[in-house]
Amino acid sequence: MNKESWKLIDLLTTASDFLAEKEIEYPRRNAEALLGKALAMPRIELYLQHDRPLRQHEINRFREMVKRRINREPLQQILGEVEFLGCRLLTPRGLLVPRPETELLAAQVVKLSQERFGDEETIRILDLGCGTGCLGIALASALPTASVDAVDIDPLAIETTEKNAKLNGVDARLNPIQSDMLEENFIERLSPPYNVVVSNPPYVRVSEFDSLAPEIRHFENPEALIGGENGLKFYRRIARILPTLLIDNGFAALELGSGQAEAVSTLMVEHGMKASVEQDLNGVERMLIALRQSE
Repeated sequence: MNKESWKLIDLLTTASDFLAEKEIEYPRRNAEALLGKALAMPRIELYLQHDRPLRQHEINRFREMVKRRINREPLQQILGEVEFLGCRLLTPRGLLVPRPETELLAAQVVKLSQERFGDEETIRILDLGCGTGCLGIALASALPTASVDAVDIDPLAIETTEKNAKLNGVDARLNPIQSDMLEENFIERLSPPYNVVVSNPPYVRVSEFDSLAPEIRHFENPEALIGGENGLKFYRRIARILPTLLIDNGFAALELGSGQAEAVSTLMVEHGMKASVEQDLNGVERMLIALRQSE
């Protein structure tokens, strides 16, 4: 990529080939996204203006972004934002990048909430471990009567959630709370009961961390990933507090790690919940719905 005079399409093609050589997944999609960001141009315009000569400062900006991607920085962090269930979310380095599996979880919660609480004046939602705020913000955006408490121990997560809530116009219905869900007095910081509890908790086993992709190991917060020796530490805590947090016939929706469905279901049942598991688009048991049954 050392040529000094480039047309847009030539630079795009060369960058795509270069990313492929470096074994970056979906190299063309990455090259399009990065060049679009460098030029402040939507994807379709890259092709409508394919013969456009590029200025040197535009080439330099794009080269720097490609270098960051080659170093395995996540694409979403380089772009600084991601779309999640129709919401635009800022994605700073150090927080988990919202993933398609979590987006699927959010869509399922919207569907279930509409079915169970559609006529209620307010749907109270608790987002445990909010990160960028993706779950709570998506739910507040899709459910006009939703009121969300979004909790995280990380100050950066709380700051980012506040920014993303404002960016999507739901800040009046979203309350960020910095707190540690593992502390014994955690519930005292909240205002139960809630209709819905959602969480994508840390669920990676300690032994699995070194095998994760470099994008995850080097650029995302390990505390938001690792769930203890067997990955179940946070599920145990959630199962224990759910009966206190939920209204009768309220439900929790949790993202699961691969192979954890049976163990987490057992935890929920042990604490009086009715548990069911749903698969993601790849057939992996990825979502658990836990229903608090009427006493």
